[in-house]
Amino acid sequence: MSMKPLPVKRHISQTIKLSAPLIISQITVVAMSVVDTVMAGDLGPTTLAAVAVGSSVWATAILFIFGLLMAVPPVVSEMDGAKNHHKVAPFIRQALWLCLILGVLFTLLLRQMDPVFHLFKTQPDVIPHAIGYIKGISWGVLPLSIFVAFRYLADGMSITKPTMLVSFLGLMCNIPLNWIFMYGKFGMPALGAAGCGYASALVLVIQMLAYALVVKHHKVIKALDVFGRFDRPDWSEIWRFFKLGFPIGVSMFAEVGLFSIVTLLASSLSTATVAAHQIALNFSSLLFMVPLGLSMGITIRVGNAVGRKNPTDIRNAGLYGVALVLGTQMLAVSSIIFGGALVVSFYTDDPMVTEVALGLLLYAAIFQLSDGIQVAAAGALRGIKDMNFIMLSNVFSFWGLGLLASWYLCFQAGYGVKGLWIGLIVGLTSAAVLNLSRYWYKTK
Repeated sequence: MSMKPLPVKRHISQTIKLSAPLIISQITVVAMSVVDTVMAGDLGPTTLAAVAVGSSVWATAILFIFGLLMAVPPVVSEMDGAKNHHKVAPFIRQALWLCLILGVLFTLLLRQMDPVFHLFKTQPDVIPHAIGYIKGISWGVLPLSIFVAFRYLADGMSITKPTMLVSFLGLMCNIPLNWIFMYGKFGMPALGAAGCGYASALVLVIQMLAYALVVKHHKVIKALDVFGRFDRPDWSEIWRFFKLGFPIGVSMFAEVGLFSIVTLLASSLSTATVAAHQIALNFSSLLFMVPLGLSMGITIRVGNAVGRKNPTDIRNAGLYGVALVLGTQMLAVSSIIFGGALVVSFYTDDPMVTEVALGLLLYAAIFQLSDGIQVAAAGALRGIKDMNFIMLSNVFSFWGLGLLASWYLCFQAGYGVKGLWIGLIVGLTSAAVLNLSRYWYKTK
């Protein structure tokens, strides 16, 4: 039975309240990448380029897993909205079986990435360091998968503070572990880029264990009794879950894959250019965590309205969320324009790298609005389980338009690394128009 629609103020305040811890946790996750980049930069442009190229391959793989498991929050939030709490634990136990399969599969896959660097003509001096980084961090795939499943369970129940705290714990562990493994402290050999990978894997193990304690002891989540029994794999349920999450996994793969392949394309240019590209991309990623966190909050709000069967709230939760993201992105544009030089100075003092990075940050400022709109609208579409459209929109926008434009403008039209970034703008703008139009149409 339909209830009275919520007022605008309530939609905005609830989305902010839900999303704030998610935003902080996402910023913390990228802050770990920033720490990696800054500490790698301290070891020279080759190590920085290796971490840049290696992390781009890692990100493409694990964000497919992230995307696949993004089916958890809308399903759990709908169960929560409909008061079907007894269905949550069996659903999560089957999701954990899928995590085990994905974890083993992607660990093996990441350890066979050597040919990729040769395919993209990565600078020869960078390749061995990048391979060392990937082999180190590959041990973190399985713990990451389980951590994400627990995290999305809590998010779906509208409990987002534990995610923020566990992410902050990860950051606190990342800095000393990097220091030990990268620089060779306490009798450890100095492993450079590879050490950065091993440190990240260890952080993911710590975060997985911490979130398992949250699921077991949090006053609301423990009532679901996720660890109360052992369920054998239900292959029909796992397949149903996989089919629900697969379009999100592909759409995340398409989006992050665009940025990763652009980084691999840049790796054939000079080492200084790769380093500058990584700095600009790293800071852009940090800014992107605000709309991404809000997008996750929008998914939960829309999913909850679906569970309550309130069409007006379904529409408003998405559209007011998009409006909120537009406001945050205006602030992001301002921070790039007025603070770009200060930001780059934290990463490097190399004049050549600095000059290129500052130029690329201006392109990052241009795509902030379209990037925010596309991810917010995608979050709303996930809330109504319109997963297939997000997949088609992202594949077309990022691979059909963005990647093609990046490659052509960089290598054929002679724009170099700037051409790669113009291609990013093309892809993100297309996705923004398509995703928002679809949500408007579906909830009209």
